[in-house]
Amino acid sequence: MKRKKVIAAGLLAALLLAGCGQENAAAGENTEATEEDATQTPNGKPGQEDVAEPAESSGGVLGESAQDGEIDFSALSEKNPDIFAWLYVPGTGIDMPVLQSPVSDEYYKSHNVEGNADDKGAPFTEMPNMMNMCDFNTIIHGKDLEEEEPFFNLHNFENPDFFEKNREFYIYLPDNVLTYEVLAAFYDEGSDILRRHDYTTYKGCQDYLKELTEVRSMGKNMSEGGEDLTPYHFLVTLDGSLRENDTQYVVIGILTGDAAGKIDRVIYE
Repeated sequence: MKRKKVIAAGLLAALLLAGCGQENAAAGENTEATEEDATQTPNGKPGQEDVAEPAESSGGVLGESAQDGEIDFSALSEKNPDIFAWLYVPGTGIDMPVLQSPVSDEYYKSHNVEGNADDKGAPFTEMPNMMNMCDFNTIIHGKDLEEEEPFFNLHNFENPDFFEKNREFYIYLPDNVLTYEVLAAFYDEGSDILRRHDYTTYKGCQDYLKELTEVRSMGKNMSEGGEDLTPYHFLVTLDGSLRENDTQYVVIGILTGDAAGKIDRVIYE
């Protein structure tokens, strides 16, 4: 089978990215971050316009906040070694850790960021997704049905005006800061996004992108240019809870900024 190492392209302009690929295929293999990397905030990035402030930051297990540039991954790891990233969605109050359990993909549906039993759960990825964010589509799950649940305010993106004015979210890693442009927000079918297609192949990625642009959903908000996406892009899907009508609310972002230049992967054709 032919394979090809691909470099990510931004939604509007090509990005020169390198670093994850096969050498860093093991989840969670990150180099030591510099102080500047760990504390860099979206508002402080050179040449980038200010982003909207969140309604209210949820804070972190040790008082961290991406908005304030206070993310200490060493301290977070001591608190809970399953924390591997930090998600910041301006305008929603989503400013909190992302976790991955090495034991069960169901664990953080019923446990909080400190690892304690809690029906509200915590934002998490499943083990098939690498923790270096180099997959074609990284699915971050979070409950969104009740006001106290982590992803409840994702529904701000149902408002077309909010969708137009809040076009970016950020993922912090110990050695990187990633910027994603919001591509779409809608009620998706309730099937398992992570396993719908084989995202290691060009065809699998292409099939998903075709599905994404063609899906019909009442209240769907989607950016122009979605039809220009290719399997060489990198997506993050913020995924809410399954509902009684067999749908789940999703907000999908496309990678447009890679501060450390570490994001790439091998794709099979």
